[in-house]
Amino acid sequence: MNLFFFLVLHIVGLSVMFGTTVVDFFCFAQFWKQYPRDKVRAAAILPILVNFRFLFAGAFILLLISGIGMVALSHGAFAEQFWFRVKMGILVLVILNGAVIGGRATRGLRKTVEADLAGANVEQRRKALKGRIRMIHILQLLLFVTIFILSVYKFN
Repeated sequence: MNLFFFLVLHIVGLSVMFGTTVVDFFCFAQFWKQYPRDKVRAAAILPILVNFRFLFAGAFILLLISGIGMVALSHGAFAEQFWFRVKMGILVLVILNGAVIGGRATRGLRKTVEADLAGANVEQRRKALKGRIRMIHILQLLLFVTIFILSVYKFN
């Protein structure tokens, strides 16, 4: 295996993570569009959105393994460069934003929808979650664009 093999795997992993975030963003937009019209049908979309987390996690594992492979094959040359360290910090932010903050918001949304279907008044909580989830997606997309820029230009 050579550096280019790991680079291709790395690009695939990063692209799948980015693509999953974009698809998740549009699926949530569809959910919010559907929710006022038919809450039961909109609620049926939520379990599908959970599956994107597994795809995202798999792509992250591929990204991590291929990144370690590239660093090993370059004898640590990448790890010493400033752009690489910044990229690693941003990747940590992507994981924290998506897994920790996004996961908490998604669980809160599921509970809110269940309570709404049971007849509880959750309008304020639902609006707050909608804004929070939208900001999570926007931040994720901006972080990914930053990672792509750092990977292409490799500032030192």
